[in-house]
Amino acid sequence: MRKVLFGSLFLVGLSLAQPKIEVKDAWVREVPPTSKMSAAYMVIENKGKEADKLVDASNNVSEITELHETVEGKMRRVKAIEIPAGGKVELKPGGLHVMLINLKKPLKEGDTVELTLKFEKSGEVKVQAPVRKGMGGHMHKHGH
Repeated sequence: MRKVLFGSLFLVGLSLAQPKIEVKDAWVREVPPTSKMSAAYMVIENKGKEADKLVDASNNVSEITELHETVEGKMRRVKAIEIPAGGKVELKPGGLHVMLINLKKPLKEGDTVELTLKFEKSGEVKVQAPVRKGMGGHMHKHGH
């Protein structure tokens, strides 16, 4: 019994030690100093054996953080972003993204934004996202 219990705890420890969610190429769009919103983009990989969902996010530069997608040129808020098991999702201009609303100060190229992504199963993942000049796409009308 003791060996079985120890073996089970060891396997649980192993699965916790290996991150299931990996975030790559995160960046935030530089916007004019008068703009009160920007967006964060990244690639989220799920190396786990079951799907996960990005359900919330926060950051150190804006009062409000929301998950959005662009459909037919208009942005809309989404409740979650599904990350398939063994797959990846790209958050990019003109598609899924993390909206940073009511910026506390203007963002300039070279700044870094601290993002905390909250996943349904994997918990919180902290990401450093450099601010870059817009790379393709453009800000769209914002409608809920």
